[in-house]
This record gives sequence, structure tokens and C-alpha cells, in this order.
Amino acid sequence: MVEWLVIVYDKPEADRLSCRQQHIAAVPNHIETGKITNVGAIYKDVDEAGTPKEFIGSTYNIIADSREEILEFLKKDIYYKNGIWDLDSVVMHPYGCFHRVSKK
Repeated sequence: MVEWLVIVYDKPEADRLSCRQQHIAAVPNHIETGKITNVGAIYKDVDEAGTPKEFIGSTYNIIADSREEILEFLKKDIYYKNGIWDLDSVVMHPYGCFHRVSKK
């Protein structure tokens, strides 16, 4: 198994908030099974106070044997099923973590 850095962008004008709670509800199981080691939203920018604004996609560290396995994982997510994610935009690279810190 390989750890991969995965970025998947939202389709333009996608309303991820409409199914965000369902998406988030699935995350703990994937962490517990060891499928994902890191997950979060990505944003277009930050405001003057440093607050992220405007969702543009998601990022993951996924444990998988292949890019095909990653795509199958993403296709099971509510964001894909509801047309939020643009799978043509997916960026996947094998990832070698040097150091990992838990979110505080």
C-alpha cells in the first residue's frame, strides 16, 4: 500500500454545502480503517482576518495500491454522487510524509 496526496476540485458553481454533513459523516470510518490519514477542504483564498473563503475542493492523504483504487474511493463519496467534484481535475501523487502533527 502507498500513501497518496490527492486533490479533487469542485465543479464551478457546485453547492457542496447542500451535502456537506453527509460527506463529513463518512470521514471517521475512513480514518478508523486507515484508508485516509489526512482530509480537509481547500479554499480559493483568505479574507483580511485570515479566514478561509470560498470552497474550491478537497484534499486527502489516501492509502491505496493504485490511482484506479483512489478514483473508486472518490466515486463512493456523496460529493461525487451529487455532482460536486470534478473527477477530471483529480491530482494524485505518491506521498512520502516526513512529519505529521495532529490538528489542535
